[in-house]
Amino acid sequence: MLLFFTGSIRLCAQTKNVLDNPLSIHIPANSLIEVLNLLESKANCSFAYDPDQLRNVQTGPFHFSKTPLRSILEKVLFGTRLDFKLIGYDIVIAPAAKPKIWTIRGHIRDHASGEELIGATIYLPELGVGINTNQYGFYAISVPEGNYQIQISHTGYQTKEENTRLEGNVEMEIELRQKTNRLEEVEIRQSAIAPNPILLNEQNFGVKQLNNTTYYAGETDVVKRLQMQNGIKSMSEGSSGLFVRGGNTDQNLVMLDEAIVYNPSHLYGLVSVFNPDVVNNVQIYRDYMPANFGGRLSSVVVNRMAEGNNKEYHLSGGLSLMSARLAAEGPIVKEKGSFIVAFRRSLLDVFHNRFKLFSPYSVYYDINAKANYKLDKNNSVFYSVYAGQDNLVSENSYTNNWGNLTSTLRWNHIFNSRIFQNVSLIYSDYRNLLDLNADTLSQKTQWNTGVRDFTLKADYTYYHSPVNQIKFGVSGIYHLFNPGEIRKSPNDEFNIPRDKSLEAAIYYAQQITLNKSFELSYGLRMGLFKNSQERNNVFDPQGNRLNLNEVKVFINPEPRINLSYLPGAKDRIFFTYNRNYQYLQLIQNSTLAFSSLEPWIPASKKIKPQHSDYFSLGYRYSPTNYVLSLSAYYKYLDHQLDLIDHAQIIKNPEVRSQLRAGKSNAYGLELELTKTEGKFTGTIAYSYSRVFRKIADINSGNRFIANYDIPHELKITARYDLTRQWSFQGFFTYSTGRPLTLPVGYYQHDGLNVPIFEDRNTSRFPDFSRLDLSAQYQFRTRVFGKRKVLSTISVGTYNLYNRKNPLYYHLNSSSFETKKSSIEYGLGFYPWIAYSFKI
Repeated sequence: MLLFFTGSIRLCAQTKNVLDNPLSIHIPANSLIEVLNLLESKANCSFAYDPDQLRNVQTGPFHFSKTPLRSILEKVLFGTRLDFKLIGYDIVIAPAAKPKIWTIRGHIRDHASGEELIGATIYLPELGVGINTNQYGFYAISVPEGNYQIQISHTGYQTKEENTRLEGNVEMEIELRQKTNRLEEVEIRQSAIAPNPILLNEQNFGVKQLNNTTYYAGETDVVKRLQMQNGIKSMSEGSSGLFVRGGNTDQNLVMLDEAIVYNPSHLYGLVSVFNPDVVNNVQIYRDYMPANFGGRLSSVVVNRMAEGNNKEYHLSGGLSLMSARLAAEGPIVKEKGSFIVAFRRSLLDVFHNRFKLFSPYSVYYDINAKANYKLDKNNSVFYSVYAGQDNLVSENSYTNNWGNLTSTLRWNHIFNSRIFQNVSLIYSDYRNLLDLNADTLSQKTQWNTGVRDFTLKADYTYYHSPVNQIKFGVSGIYHLFNPGEIRKSPNDEFNIPRDKSLEAAIYYAQQITLNKSFELSYGLRMGLFKNSQERNNVFDPQGNRLNLNEVKVFINPEPRINLSYLPGAKDRIFFTYNRNYQYLQLIQNSTLAFSSLEPWIPASKKIKPQHSDYFSLGYRYSPTNYVLSLSAYYKYLDHQLDLIDHAQIIKNPEVRSQLRAGKSNAYGLELELTKTEGKFTGTIAYSYSRVFRKIADINSGNRFIANYDIPHELKITARYDLTRQWSFQGFFTYSTGRPLTLPVGYYQHDGLNVPIFEDRNTSRFPDFSRLDLSAQYQFRTRVFGKRKVLSTISVGTYNLYNRKNPLYYHLNSSSFETKKSSIEYGLGFYPWIAYSFKI
């Protein structure tokens, strides 16, 4: 008995210590079952497992020298999602109760400049999951431990592959190299990297995509690039207005480095305020609108300024018949901080270019500056500023001056491997001045309008997993509205009362993959708007002026949802619903094609906020090198404002009482085919859309078409890369003429001719069409030793076949019976040449 007891103690001790026994062994690459058989014979132990769970698991090779069996098993089972446990005399191999999850995080940057890349994709083929960098170039993806191949891609950049052994949280700062134009390097293949479903509902333009297309007079322009997209319409030639899926131009949230830009145009819209030398990325959301954006009904345009090269100094610029520009960038501290400064000025006064609306002595300019610094691996700060001004002179010497000033201070903080924070302090100021009574210098006064904003916002992203991403945040904007007043005048009887408003919001959004066939994005934004409006010319019984304010508060929820169904690897069907509220809008004169004087007013006690319900259904098919998309939408808009007939804005303190509210309905169908790879790329896009309004006291209360109703529109863009140096571009557009209201006669009142108008928007301009062609030649020349100058010479023609597209009608008594003679036509055939460089 004693001998048996002693033997039992020895056997038990050996069994308990078998995982700690050292072992020297070479394990070839083989199935896990064969590897366990080898270990069983060498270590004199016993394994227990379910063969079905291990049958397809491969592992090895490994080589161990005097390594405990415990450590050997940890290495062999790494990444298999299997675990081991000693039970009795057996080592049991079974699925891990809870696999270890680790996070890969970092930034994706341009290799040459160190600029963050927005919308770059990080994809893990082994798991079939991926994620996109956010608007600050940051990403975080949490997956089980294991060995992974990581594919990183971005439009216009070479795809990069990285291999990693994930056994803890990893920080990966990745740089991508731009693709070259060498034809032999063009690889025609379908990308295996799955795009973010949200990106399918937005359009994302990088620097290369913007610079590859030139517009009027050789200018590279952000807004004109957006107007080339399907479903985005322009009211007239040369206008910077964006009419997106049945929405008015004031229903677009346009931002520059998170600051609201209230008038994004120069020269009444011929050029936008966005200098191409400082553009990093442009995103437009025109379908699903994420919950972190609010305050507009139709779209969001996010323009990110470049941050400057953090590796070396560069000088760039350009010259066209329209403007001259110059930019400098470089490191503050190499690979830790950088700056960029840019200046652009028009050359109308230099070349004496004449246009329809202003004299050659008109001028505009832009100044952009930005700096950033990386405090440590988890904290970065950014500061940017923009200042732009237009000084336009009409043929009769009236002047119209306007400008934007914006400033943004941002702090990016990474709390841990999964939580990202951005806090922004933002200032925006828009001012507009128009000469009045300019017959004599002594009588000249100026009409002043504007909006000033102070914004504080905080946004957070929680990367729960590759298939579950959560965003939440809070924001507050303090608005100061000046709808219109005579500048420096002690008499305020003609001034429109001012407003002070607080616009605040809190939001939550989630993007989640339900299974291999369904993806869901949803969000809820809760908005609060408090307005305080001055009451002018109010006196007590003794004749003393009273300082009174009318206060009104609005609180509204704004839900939104996007559901995608993936029937196959190349197909996607998606449904979108948005409810949005808009608390400020333009007072617009519907007869004007060009205007910079439309004042912004907020919702108040007498004016309810606009709101919309938007529905869309879309289909997307992506075979190799092509993308085919079809979408239909319906939009219902309430509390849409319009001025009654003959109402004026300037020097009219009661203009709010001449506004009428009503409803609007918009619907449309869009079809688009795009070739994405190869020497020849391009897009054919067609849209059919209608917009109707019904507003009390306008058009006798009957429904009428909106002045931006353009039923048919066809757009064709094409690009051909002939060689490494030569490329050719073309753009053709055709659309139905926009509506307008024409006078059918007039009557005399106090010696003045007063027009009698037909029903609202009964007539239309002639159909619009235009063909633009351009060519680019790129070459390098050596200067300053190793320094090279990359030069681009662009030549082209605007409106090749000299189509006479109307701008507007002259409304005067002599034209009431001869409408054709009162048409003012557009810009016509215009050849141009432009030059740009980068040193």
